[in-house]
Amino acid sequence: MDLVPQADTSDALLPVVGGAAVNCAVALSRLEVPVGFVGVLSTDAMGQRMSEHLRREGVDVSLARRSDRPSSLAIAQVKPGGIHFDLYDENSAGRSLTPDQLPVLSETVKALIFGGISLVHAPAADAFERLMACAKDRLTWLDLNIRPSVIRDAESYRARLGRLIRRASIIKVSDEDLAWFGPLPDLRPDQLMLHTRGADGVEARMGNWRHRTPAPKVTVQDTVGAGDTFNAGVLASLAHADMLGPIAEIDKPTLAQAIAYGVRAASYSVSYPGAHAPTRKDIE
Repeated sequence: MDLVPQADTSDALLPVVGGAAVNCAVALSRLEVPVGFVGVLSTDAMGQRMSEHLRREGVDVSLARRSDRPSSLAIAQVKPGGIHFDLYDENSAGRSLTPDQLPVLSETVKALIFGGISLVHAPAADAFERLMACAKDRLTWLDLNIRPSVIRDAESYRARLGRLIRRASIIKVSDEDLAWFGPLPDLRPDQLMLHTRGADGVEARMGNWRHRTPAPKVTVQDTVGAGDTFNAGVLASLAHADMLGPIAEIDKPTLAQAIAYGVRAASYSVSYPGAHAPTRKDIE
């Protein structure tokens, strides 16, 4: 749950359902892509609110587990460089998923997206790493989305990200991610790297292919959820084109079109306060 300052006062904080996985799932649903959430939701008041929010937005939560551990909290502070979040995640429901609790995914699941604080702490981080390893021929998307404030063991976390980077079909990074992680390992020719650069758009690289997608000029309200909405936009475009498969088999015009769709989705999102995902009609 994100606690964000209310516009009319500097003292009150407004609880808003958030988190990278939830933001991305909601955005995919609004873009008319069937989507489900895998993880643990708390049975506390905030967890119940999150569950209802996901159901209301059309996200399948049948594969989610429940726990009486507390929900994670992120308290937002508006700073000159943008919005900063202080994360409170100790002993949370989200951390509690164990590898033996992973659901069996049906053949209808064509893609999986991983990232954010869910990859920092065991046992959940171990569970999601195993899930990617079991993804077989499915498209796997890794958004590093690094949050230094919750990292206690940088060496093991960096090693985990390195293993996931080598497995993922698509790796999405930001300037902030690279500043913390450092240079990425050498990628295979069949892996796509997407480097989001805010107002400077997106740089894509796969093998010898290079492509840059500019960002349209918009009036930015805030950047909460922009990366999550970008991820959803790209995946939604590929889903609409029936191209959720091996990245190397996707023709480059379709890939470029998907990246541009993601940029438009993110540009729409930042034009509104909070993680405001567009519908398919909003983009088209």
